[in-house]
Amino acid sequence: MILLSIGQVAPLIGVCTKTLRRWDIKGIFKAVMRTKGNHRRYDRKQVLALLGMLDKRVSPTRETRCVIYGRVSSSRQKKSGDLKRQLDGLQQYSKEKHYKLISSFLDVESGLNDKRKGLLRLLKDATLGKFDVVLVNYNDRLARFGLQVIKEYLQSWGVKLEAINPTILDTSPHAELITDLTSILYSFMGKLYRLRRT
Repeated sequence: MILLSIGQVAPLIGVCTKTLRRWDIKGIFKAVMRTKGNHRRYDRKQVLALLGMLDKRVSPTRETRCVIYGRVSSSRQKKSGDLKRQLDGLQQYSKEKHYKLISSFLDVESGLNDKRKGLLRLLKDATLGKFDVVLVNYNDRLARFGLQVIKEYLQSWGVKLEAINPTILDTSPHAELITDLTSILYSFMGKLYRLRRT
């Protein structure tokens, strides 16, 4: 069970902390426990359930909200238009799927870098219930390694990851191993290049 504070829950469901305290007292939406300091704690699952109820109450036919994520490994790729082409394709795809495009997240970093600002902002916004789907061109644009962890994390907040193209056509273990090894090689090459420039 993942517990959230009243300060975390209030912006998620769009009410103030006073309203949450009032709901708790009246039994409308009760905290699952209190800390030693008597602070309310809510189960993430109960918050997601309430969000689902509020969504149906507000708009039974609410559009699917999506964000797009684009990444290139270098400034040179960005300047050559690779990043713009990614985003244009994702925007077109979102229109075809009749998704409501909420925001775009961008990074010019290696896919092995787990401190990418765009990715971290995307993950934070997922916890705030701002969107339902993340669109990427290829899975490896989001992450070279640990993709399954990111997928599970997004799913735990009710967010789906949608890649509009397969990363590799041959999904055999050999092909995946070659892709992973190539990713590591490119990462080290990039680091060596940056070291040589300094």
